[in-house]
Amino acid sequence: MGPLYLLLMVIAAVIAFYSIESLIQSYQHKVRTVQYISVDEYRTIGIAVFPQDFARFDHCEFIYGDDLAPKNMNSSHINPANQTCQYSFVTFHSKLVNTNRTAMIFHGPTMVKQKQSLGLHFTINTTTRQFSAMEYLLLEDWYSKMHASHEKKADYLAEMEYAMPLYTVPAGFRSWIKISYLIRNDGTDSKNLSDFVTNTDFGTYTGWYNNDNGTSNNSAPVYALFEWKSDTFEYVTEIVSTTIWSAIGSLAGVFVTLVKAGEYGEKLIRRIQRDRKKKRLRLQELEAEREEKVREYHKKRLAKRLQEESYLKDIIT
Repeated sequence: MGPLYLLLMVIAAVIAFYSIESLIQSYQHKVRTVQYISVDEYRTIGIAVFPQDFARFDHCEFIYGDDLAPKNMNSSHINPANQTCQYSFVTFHSKLVNTNRTAMIFHGPTMVKQKQSLGLHFTINTTTRQFSAMEYLLLEDWYSKMHASHEKKADYLAEMEYAMPLYTVPAGFRSWIKISYLIRNDGTDSKNLSDFVTNTDFGTYTGWYNNDNGTSNNSAPVYALFEWKSDTFEYVTEIVSTTIWSAIGSLAGVFVTLVKAGEYGEKLIRRIQRDRKKKRLRLQELEAEREEKVREYHKKRLAKRLQEESYLKDIIT
């Protein structure tokens, strides 16, 4: 039984080692499953634009259907009363530049089935700008902050600007921004993590942008069109293929084998001690028998010698 227990212990140790190694590898390289979820409408996202002091807001509009050609941007055609979008101004302290910034937060498109798009029109003063562009930020849970106080909005926007990626819209181009949505879950009950994926196409203003205010040499138009790429978003779940319970099971098997091997070793030691004790007692018995035989032999020799001496005395007398 000894070699069998030893073999089982070695096998259990090898299995436990590879189980722990597989557990570590599975935590470092998780398996991802992707589920595509279809929606009729998206929740309102926030599109935070940072025009700063060199950009002028001109117009915003919602567009429906496949006709995404922007309207003529001649100043006579821009009527702020015809704006169909909603936006608000939020001033916050930026952790990136350590100063106060003001953002225009627009309510993004929601009706993806109707192919709703949001068009934003700005004009940038290029006299002091070497790189004419505007930054914007996508806010996933803006729907829950729309009716909050200005202080809470400012704190939220400061955190998002610091944590989330900032995108840019260049001046002098039409930017067509297609938004995709991605939700990641690490396989636990913790909060889901959301990410935006944007695909941007660019076009020129040739043939339809006519600036008639006499500042064509000092300004550049900005047109950004935001729409959802599709009515499905990805729900990604990260799964650990090897759970900690399998490693615990393997270790438990090793411990059980070690206990059994310990019990066998204890019995073997007791058996060896018992055998040694029996052998020692047997040797003592044999030694006692030998000594007894020696004593008997000497007694017989003494008796024989006394008998011979007695016989000689009788002959002499």
